[in-house]
Amino acid sequence: MGLDDLVNQAKGLLGSASNKADDAKANAAAGNPEAAAADAAQSSSLIDKAKELLTDERIDQVAGVIKSKTPDNIDKMVDQAAEKGKKFNN
Repeated sequence: MGLDDLVNQAKGLLGSASNKADDAKANAAAGNPEAAAADAAQSSSLIDKAKELLTDERIDQVAGVIKSKTPDNIDKMVDQAAEKGKKFNN
């Protein structure tokens, strides 16, 4: 699994979380607080799953795999991309 795969999975989870947040908002506006709370909880859970995918450790693992399969002159670029990914986590 490459860094792009991890990012795409996280994007998918965050998109689903956004949809659930919209559902929560709509249910709250419609006077259905139980459904709103359930949708909000699902949204939060999806966000947590996305965060788990993009941990610094996972980014380092992916960078290591990429570096092991590419020429050494690419290592610096891989390290730079990994560091940028880690900055997004903070």
